[in-house]
Amino acid sequence: MPMPREDHEARLAELLNPEIDHTRRTEILQEFRVDYNSVHTDFAGLTESNNKYKKNNDDLLQSNSMLFRQAGILGDTTKDEVIVQKEFSETVTLEQLEKRG
Repeated sequence: MPMPREDHEARLAELLNPEIDHTRRTEILQEFRVDYNSVHTDFAGLTESNNKYKKNNDDLLQSNSMLFRQAGILGDTTKDEVIVQKEFSETVTLEQLEKRG
């Protein structure tokens, strides 16, 4: 986990003090080195995860596109079936009723 921003700023301010002891200056610089390595490691891991999620997202978009195209082709036949399944009262016309009467 990288160093919090406030700690980083405090250490930078401490480094600007001309009266700082040499050993303390070395400790701060060593902390910065460790933090810098941590940031790079985290960044590499996040970049790898991001690339994996982008690829998964692209694959899902392509799959969904294929499914929607397939549903569009098959969807026309299901509309005809819905019309056939309507009840007599939904499909009867006035002319048909007059012929019966």
